[in-house]
Amino acid sequence: MTWDEVELALRTHIETQWALGAYASVELVWENEQEPDLPNYMAVYIEGVYAEKTIYGSVGKRSAVDAGIVFFHSFIPSNQGKSETVKAVVLMSQILELKVISSYIDLEGANPPSPAIYGTDDRLLPNPQPGGNYYRCSGSVPFIVRSVV
Repeated sequence: MTWDEVELALRTHIETQWALGAYASVELVWENEQEPDLPNYMAVYIEGVYAEKTIYGSVGKRSAVDAGIVFFHSFIPSNQGKSETVKAVVLMSQILELKVISSYIDLEGANPPSPAIYGTDDRLLPNPQPGGNYYRCSGSVPFIVRSVV
């Protein structure tokens, strides 16, 4: 399974399940997309974490394992309901954790919601929000991709 196929399978699963949940009206924003001019939204990032593919077995019977993490960040204007943004992260965690997608992607247990006032973690946060007046709650779910090479 190529990385593009992995991302597509994860994105399709997330979008489908999100649309069925209590926060369907909250827009999902994917990496490399512009943040919307909305009161609240969920940013989703799918990242690989292995620099090299781990391969097991002999010729003709080789298995490979890639790994990654789905990071998600719920944004809501400051002073407008910390509990709502935490609930959105919990829902996204439930959509992903301990699932098998496309028979090859195994999602692990979710990391608990980590509320934070807009911070300086540039690696995981989108560009600064309008006026820096957003409250953020983040979560993540690691995964592995099993394939035969």
